[in-house]
Amino acid sequence: MCKVIPQSDIYKYLYNEYNGVRGFTAVSEHGANLTTLLDKYNGARLDYNNTAFKTTTGVDGISQSVGLPDRFYGTIEYKANDANKISIPDWEPKIDDYPYTGKGFTGSKDVVLPEYFQKTREFSDGDIFNIIDSNTGKIVEQFIYDMDTDIKWVMIGGN
Repeated sequence: MCKVIPQSDIYKYLYNEYNGVRGFTAVSEHGANLTTLLDKYNGARLDYNNTAFKTTTGVDGISQSVGLPDRFYGTIEYKANDANKISIPDWEPKIDDYPYTGKGFTGSKDVVLPEYFQKTREFSDGDIFNIIDSNTGKIVEQFIYDMDTDIKWVMIGGN
């Protein structure tokens, strides 16, 4: 599985303010061809109201966020160890839920990307956290989760 993380939350994960993943996620292989932040943003429909993902300069009209576009984003790759904690989101969409479709797929016009909903899953040994350049899609830092260390996320690679 693969959870996309906004630039604004990267340190919250690295410094253990967040101890797991939850919410909308995808099978890693399904979104593998979406490499840049703009690809992820459009394909995974990260343009929901109040999104933390910034792909433009200034007010974007959706999240009302201001400033420069994100230079980086993160992904957390993990194994779905408990199938009971993952579901296909099929609850009835409300008008404020856009772009959520209630069909089990993102609402992208360009990509057919199945989406899943992950109930809270704490990190476990072997989870991978990638910090990725938003424009190139290249991994710039890579960490592995090791619960036996004080820092938990141990750097293993990057450019």
